[in-house]
Amino acid sequence: MKLLRTEITPFINEPLYIDKREQPFLWSPFHSQPSFHAHPEMELVFVEEGFGKRIIGNQVEPFEAGDMVFIGSNVPHIWLSDPAFYEEGSTLKSKVIITYFNPTIFNQLLGSLKEFDQIRRMVQQAAKGIRIYGRTRNIIAEQLRSLSATSGFEKVNGMLQIMHLISTSHDKGYILPHAQARTNADNADKLVTAINFIKNNLDKPIYLQQAAALACMTESSFSRYFKQRMKKNFSAFLTELRIEKAKELFLQSDLSVKEVAYRCGYDSLAHFHKLFKDFTGLSPAKYKSDYHLFNPLHRAKD
Repeated sequence: MKLLRTEITPFINEPLYIDKREQPFLWSPFHSQPSFHAHPEMELVFVEEGFGKRIIGNQVEPFEAGDMVFIGSNVPHIWLSDPAFYEEGSTLKSKVIITYFNPTIFNQLLGSLKEFDQIRRMVQQAAKGIRIYGRTRNIIAEQLRSLSATSGFEKVNGMLQIMHLISTSHDKGYILPHAQARTNADNADKLVTAINFIKNNLDKPIYLQQAAALACMTESSFSRYFKQRMKKNFSAFLTELRIEKAKELFLQSDLSVKEVAYRCGYDSLAHFHKLFKDFTGLSPAKYKSDYHLFNPLHRAKD
């Protein structure tokens, strides 16, 4: 089975992401079809409903409702619903809660603090895949259901509590006897390469042709592929990223509207003004002035 090396963070733009899915069969919205894949993000999977087989590393095992697994960075895996889910007229459905946690952010949060030694050891052990069961699974399942509706510090704090619980619990076992060595025969995710290029060059002109070339595809093929994977067309995605960057610059700096537009790849101030207002409902100047008006730190500087 060919292994797809991919990333999740470029698709979700969040270091910690909790995804509740209800589907006719299990598949990742970040892929066009179920694929055997690996990514640097750590992953906690809880199956609320559904059954089939899962492959983690070279281990094939059945899964059913209640299955909970924590997988470390770059561990190959796939969940495959039973063939009954694909039959015409099937009323079966799959419900899962999947949490992605960027290891870079994890390292920044925990650093080398001695208090987090147990969690760090558990994360290292997750390279073998950790099966979680019993009372620990039930507690974590309830926490995940609650955390899926939260954001900010509450979500991060909740996830750290979950990781601490996994690290201290005896209700767990390893799926693989040892961590697998990384193979060189990988299939890189071409869309991730293109998305990272876009994010790193928002201050420059970016054309569909450039992204398609990075993905080694024709413009028309890449355009269809992009929309299938991202659920939006290339130009809409590019505009969305640029407006989000503009909002960040307004909030984090005292740059003028013209300078922000330029740093987000817009030579035409009028065009930037129109797009910004379409996305936010406010003109760039109004957005900037409202933030400075209600932010006490900026009022203090003024």
